[in-house]
Amino acid sequence: MKTFVSITFLTFVLIFTGLSQSLDNLGYDKIGKFENQRARVKLNGLWGIIDWDGEEIIAPKYESIGVFKNDRARVMVNKHWGIVDWNGKEIIPPVYEKLGYYKDERAKVLVDGKWGIINWDGQKIAPTKYQTIEDFRDGLALVKADGLWGIIDTNGKEIVSPKYDKIKSFDNDRAKVSLNGRWGIIDKQGQEIVSVN
Repeated sequence: MKTFVSITFLTFVLIFTGLSQSLDNLGYDKIGKFENQRARVKLNGLWGIIDWDGEEIIAPKYESIGVFKNDRARVMVNKHWGIVDWNGKEIIPPVYEKLGYYKDERAKVLVDGKWGIINWDGQKIAPTKYQTIEDFRDGLALVKADGLWGIIDTNGKEIVSPKYDKIKSFDNDRAKVSLNGRWGIIDKQGQEIVSVN
């Protein structure tokens, strides 16, 4: 009888204070390290975020949650990546097969095996049509489509459409380009200084 009264009282306290809906569902399977008053938590194989006071910012619903950088973290659902902000709001829904880390407020994304670029707010800068997008250097990035190389600027505009077999890095505002075994030189506007023909 004493055990029954104790269990009944404990159940009443838990329900009354809102700490739990049942005695089986107390706590998390894992609680990560607090960083900037946020910690990742895992429950039944899914991840969420709690704040310093233990309040859920994000209920456990993601397969993965990355570390917060610049008040944003990468999240994964059904093997697709997105971004949540510090308050748990989905800034970018998890629709990308791969989502690179932001650099200069731009990130590479992969859809159906093709790469593109999005900005800080998730807007597409460069369409997802490239086999490869290299990192930006001095405001330009090499891109590859259908086996040929081109160049885009930080706004996603093709300075050189993919038409060369090879493009070397720029040196003093000039880059060597190759097509069908012949070499030429282009400037940063994509104009051929020395033709490959």
